[in-house]
Amino acid sequence: MPCGVALEQVKVRVTQEAAEVIERARRESSGPLSFSIDGGCCEGSAPHLFENYFVPAGTSAAAEAAAVPVYLPPGMDEIYKDAEVVIDVGPDDNSDAMSLETRWGLRFVLREEAGS
Repeated sequence: MPCGVALEQVKVRVTQEAAEVIERARRESSGPLSFSIDGGCCEGSAPHLFENYFVPAGTSAAAEAAAVPVYLPPGMDEIYKDAEVVIDVGPDDNSDAMSLETRWGLRFVLREEAGS
């Protein structure tokens, strides 16, 4: 992971449906994939899947999901410390996010693992 510190306390897994969408994005992309999870104003903590993601200064490589690095911006690492989260996917024909799955009318969502 090229930037930041790996936080092994963050546990991220993906649903089978999300893994299939990630694999589709991998097949249709030529560059490396990365997830970014932040507290943005428009979509909150929704995970965004990018190709050739520019990792901002201070961003932490928090975990890996389906062989894709998951990055957290400064300040978010403490929020997700010791968390267990699931990246899932569902229909969203109206999303204007720049995340790769939106071209197929889908959107990744973040769910808390039961019991965490």
